[in-house]
Amino acid sequence: MRIETTRFGVVEVDESALVNIPGGLLGFEEQTKYCLIQHRPSANFRWLQSTQEPSLAFVVVDPSEYFADYEIELSDRDVQRLQLSGAEDAIILTILTIRDSGSDVSANLAAPIVINSKNLIAAQVVLEDERYQTRHVLATAQNKHIAAA
Repeated sequence: MRIETTRFGVVEVDESALVNIPGGLLGFEEQTKYCLIQHRPSANFRWLQSTQEPSLAFVVVDPSEYFADYEIELSDRDVQRLQLSGAEDAIILTILTIRDSGSDVSANLAAPIVINSKNLIAAQVVLEDERYQTRHVLATAQNKHIAAA
């Protein structure tokens, strides 16, 4: 399947790898189909690219790469809507916000994206855990790595 993107031009994506987010992401509820693009093989981050809107893409990372103690607890409702049979089937991603040309990089740990690795159904889950905020700062050295990528 060919997807038109603002950042990468036209990209070829395996249709079986499309991520379905039935309720959309917060503020983007109408956009429900996405793909993950690894821009550079060595980069820690990926792009969650809308297949419906060429200009809509989010920088995402596996939060465990930056926050070793990050753990989430899903409600029974979330487990059911994602059709998860076990924790090992869940892929957790957090959206990054990059400001000031990469000198200010933060991760939204309060509302991760959870993807069922088996069926690629996903949801942005708003956690009720006061430890996590929408703007957790990444370390300075990591900022430079992300900005360079």
